[in-house]
Amino acid sequence: MATFTPSKYQKIIKIYREKGKGNAVIDAVAGSGKSTTIVSLVHDIPTNKQVLFLAFNKAIVEELKIKIGNQANIEVKTLHSLGATAVMRAFHSQIQEDKYRAWVNNGFKYGMIRPSVALERDEENEYRQNVVKLIDLGRVNLVQNRTQLEDLAIKHNMNLYNGECGFALEGIAWGEEHTETIDFTDMIYLPNVKKIRMPLYDWVLIDECQDLNAAQREMFLKCVRPVTGRFIAVGDPRQAIYGFAGADVESFNILKSLPNTVKLPLSVCYRCDEEIINLAKQIVPQIECKPGAGKGVVNYQAKVAEVVDGDMILCRVTAPLVQLCMRYIANGVRAYVKGKDIGVNLINMIKKTKQTQIADAEVKLRRELSRIVGKVVSKSGCTEAEAKESDLYRSYEDKLNVIEILAEGLATCQEVIDRIEAIFKDDNKSGICLSTIHKSKGLESDKVFVLCPDKLYLKSCMKVAWMAEQERNLEYVMITRAKHYLGYIDDFDSKH
Repeated sequence: MATFTPSKYQKIIKIYREKGKGNAVIDAVAGSGKSTTIVSLVHDIPTNKQVLFLAFNKAIVEELKIKIGNQANIEVKTLHSLGATAVMRAFHSQIQEDKYRAWVNNGFKYGMIRPSVALERDEENEYRQNVVKLIDLGRVNLVQNRTQLEDLAIKHNMNLYNGECGFALEGIAWGEEHTETIDFTDMIYLPNVKKIRMPLYDWVLIDECQDLNAAQREMFLKCVRPVTGRFIAVGDPRQAIYGFAGADVESFNILKSLPNTVKLPLSVCYRCDEEIINLAKQIVPQIECKPGAGKGVVNYQAKVAEVVDGDMILCRVTAPLVQLCMRYIANGVRAYVKGKDIGVNLINMIKKTKQTQIADAEVKLRRELSRIVGKVVSKSGCTEAEAKESDLYRSYEDKLNVIEILAEGLATCQEVIDRIEAIFKDDNKSGICLSTIHKSKGLESDKVFVLCPDKLYLKSCMKVAWMAEQERNLEYVMITRAKHYLGYIDDFDSKH
């Protein structure tokens, strides 16, 4: 921080680390320089103290290692590498990513998993997927009984048949005993349920603490040295947007409520200009402009023609982004949709139909969308119109709309798959970046445009309290990606 003047909040955090006692949870608004703050804290810790710095992915770890430098008393790891090292040391495990899927498939093959209702082939495949997903959700949430698992299924809008929760609990118990192989989730789950010796540190620092799931949170706490150890967790509860993926939406609040833990603010945003901050204040009142911030622009009548190379376009759903991206590419404009994993998911949907012609695949996918309506109506007793507002239906419909847009002018499934692979990318450095709001987290741009602002606050999500909260968080994330200009596009006609 040699050329950086710390804010009053950063000074208070520094003093607390040096002279305070106990743990700290730092409430860091978007663009508040939290990485700079944490790295500074790490550098200030005496070299006779053992320090663990935890990050969410390998790319961040490598970036932090460069910033921190080579200090023998500091380890920088991902949460999964921390857990994997401990598990492998304890059980000499090998990684097997399909460990639980193989268990479920064998269960069907040899009759250990037998649904109590007769299922058609497609329904049986969904049943298997339900059990696998519940095994994963159960582990990341450290469930202890069937009721807790059933509550998770409701939370994640899963369309269950009968008995999946019981089989999932059997699978979890089986996995705990068969530690010769582990999958990705076992790396954070087993340290919580098995007698595994975790390394202890004088200081544990962790970023993005609002996105921790229960297994991650409890595992990192096990690494804080008893009595004398301290942790500093940094996060923004208003950037908690991954509840759908298993994150504990209460993670930030749980950490700050722990004994001997204080909450400290980090409220100055160094990214956004004044007008953008004023808009963000409607959701996060404590966010502040940096000294000398520019005026900035918020334009509610932005046009597609204003977007140029290097700008970012955000949308709540994927289909409009793909539609606009196709238009750009057809006109020779460099553009891509961020999210290679989204593309993989779409490809898997197409391959699952086992069709050669894309028209035939679309028919099967539309049929599946209709079946989802029937399943939701049957399970919840709602009307067909209400079922079509469900998150399950809307999510599948968005993906199907994307496939139909991409299929225009093409005949075969392979041609569509090739187009998907060409459009959905993560490593582009040039061109117009189109992204869902979820995928934009951690990114920023001088100019950000909002596509289809009417699709913010999905109706299906607003009916469930925790989902409604995350919808509001998504708008905050969207607003704070813009540094100088935020434009709401009003001349785009979405097909869907």
